[in-house]
Amino acid sequence: MASRPVAARPAGLDAGSLLPAVSAVLPGLALCAALALGATLLARATGVPAMLVVLLAGFATRVAAPGFVAQVAAGIAFSASTVLRCGIVLLGLRVVAGDIATLGPATIGLVVVSVAVTVGGGYLIARLFRQPADVAAVAATSVAICGASAALAASAVVPKRAAMERETLLIIIVVSLLSTVVMVAYPAVAALLGLSGSQTAVLLGAAIHDVAQVAGAGFSVSPETGVAAVTVKMIRVACLLPVVATIGFLACRGQCRDAASPPRRLLPAFLVGFFVLALLASAGAVPAAVATTGGQAATWALTVAVAALGLKTGFGELRSARPALLATLAAQTALQFGVVLALVLFVSR
Repeated sequence: MASRPVAARPAGLDAGSLLPAVSAVLPGLALCAALALGATLLARATGVPAMLVVLLAGFATRVAAPGFVAQVAAGIAFSASTVLRCGIVLLGLRVVAGDIATLGPATIGLVVVSVAVTVGGGYLIARLFRQPADVAAVAATSVAICGASAALAASAVVPKRAAMERETLLIIIVVSLLSTVVMVAYPAVAALLGLSGSQTAVLLGAAIHDVAQVAGAGFSVSPETGVAAVTVKMIRVACLLPVVATIGFLACRGQCRDAASPPRRLLPAFLVGFFVLALLASAGAVPAAVATTGGQAATWALTVAVAALGLKTGFGELRSARPALLATLAAQTALQFGVVLALVLFVSR
């Protein structure tokens, strides 16, 4: 009598296959987390951007222990993809419409216009410097919105290619350095120009790349300026969804012209998650303690992801980078500052 065939269990539900996968990921994830923790502590003690510190730590670890890094590659890849997307989703908890609304329509409009001009103009600047279209989009988004976080989000929706991770790392490094420079320079420029406290807050929040450097520059002027500058910065973070979704849409159109390339989703799941959490936070459905913890978790997850990117990139790859990228990001930063300053002076007339 023929035996009845046994139905195969879905691979994703097989505990026997799940446990080895988890155990393969954990060592690399732990390494990235350890580097992120060390970089965070060092950044708090020295004021150096944590993203820059963790990148350098990743590079150094790869050079010092290449065999170990190769053994834990699965966890590093998990950190550079899944953990990255989780961080971007949690970033939505920082976008609270009520806080942004207190700035008034003039300030909100000023920041939105400056972001649009910096993204569009920054893209054109990058193309003039002969940057590839994907690099131009990632660089312009990074400068216009929120530094490393925006660079990671934009790079996640452009077509994948081998050199793109290295280019994204270089953008993060340069933007982190530029953000530190302008954190020191812009308050002095605002004082030299005789800007008021509110004007200075808008300038700092709308023209400095990373959130940490916005806070550092603002609180170096006064506590009130620091709070207002960070709130202004949140308008730029809120622009992450439409800007990155547009980049993803245009990238999808480009891919769909190539029949050999698989189609991409117009709106990746992590951007949908970002939008949903931003809506919940704005509606007051998220307790303040949870929103604060989630925002901190977002920063932590993104730092872990950057550690993974550093571990995946060698110094040799960085040395082969095109010098024009530094000039591109510097020119985009200058464009952003000029646009924001002109708008601040125009609105205050």
